[in-house]
Amino acid sequence: MNNAGKVFVGGLAITVTLSLAGCGPASNDAEQEAASAPALDAEECSTEEGSLRVYMSPWGPTLTDEFTADTGIETDIADLGGGEVLARISAEANNPQWDVVLLDGHGSLESLRQQGYFLENPPVGNLNNLEEEAQDLLPEDGAWIPISEHAAGVIAYNTEEFEESDAPETWEDLTKPEYAPVGIADPAVAAPAYPIVSWIFQELGTEEAEEYFSTINQNGLNLYDKNGPVATALATGGVKTAILQEQHAYEFMESGEPIEIVWSDEGSPGVVRAAAISANTPRPCAAAALIDWMLDSDNMTYLMEEGEDDGIITPYVKGVDQSSLPDARPEDPNIQSTDAEFAAENEAEIKDWFANMQLQ
Repeated sequence: MNNAGKVFVGGLAITVTLSLAGCGPASNDAEQEAASAPALDAEECSTEEGSLRVYMSPWGPTLTDEFTADTGIETDIADLGGGEVLARISAEANNPQWDVVLLDGHGSLESLRQQGYFLENPPVGNLNNLEEEAQDLLPEDGAWIPISEHAAGVIAYNTEEFEESDAPETWEDLTKPEYAPVGIADPAVAAPAYPIVSWIFQELGTEEAEEYFSTINQNGLNLYDKNGPVATALATGGVKTAILQEQHAYEFMESGEPIEIVWSDEGSPGVVRAAAISANTPRPCAAAALIDWMLDSDNMTYLMEEGEDDGIITPYVKGVDQSSLPDARPEDPNIQSTDAEFAAENEAEIKDWFANMQLQ
């Protein structure tokens, strides 16, 4: 099934089509034989020749350059936005060109897992380094591996529009006309934005969630293709309030922009950063080595310290030094992530409804 969404930025409507559901990866006799072969053992893995092809939205060369320096495994990366990563994987369904994907969006990854895009029981040896919370998130076949979590959306407001005492405090507050227009990244385009919408649908139920977003839309809802433009619009007065990914909020706050955020007592919708290996990869051992590298506490500490905004996360890896996090970030933020299966099973329907709402 195809999802057609409209992105409205500065009055320009751009149609974006994503084709994930119902379009699985290519299959041939060799791949079917590989699928029926015994699972690879991490201890017996031997790194294959050739560059590892990585599709990723966070960290980029900060990760891959250090990984190559440590392991000698060369990488060829596509450093893209989350929606662009998903679109590329979909476009290559019949001829996958990637080995590893690293993405903010566990619901989207779960949808791909259910369609057979990922290698089951990959030869990753450092799974015991994961915190218990992450162990619980692992799908039964281990086809995607949770790395970290962060707030996909916090309530943000322009401090030139509102004093702290007048700012929104709850998610329900955003339905009030005085807080319009509200800015948000389009969930059909920006991978980290869908977890916001799916969490609200999960928490409220379909009918109340549709009423919630319809009310905000009627008052004034501005959609943007990514979180960066949302933060820019909030800082420049294009919107008064926003549902904004925490990394962009802290970036703009630290640069002196008139933005403040609220960690609601109700919790903030979270997004899980996760990695997976292509079911069609000819380099499963090299791919697993990359994931194992990320699951090392020293390497995760490095990524948080050197990864700039991408390092503003709650790591799932044990023993990580988190002192690089912003001082303004709560020590134990109340992050609540959508159930992966709920997010996957309802993704097409929710995104279609959200796109249609904007056309009304």
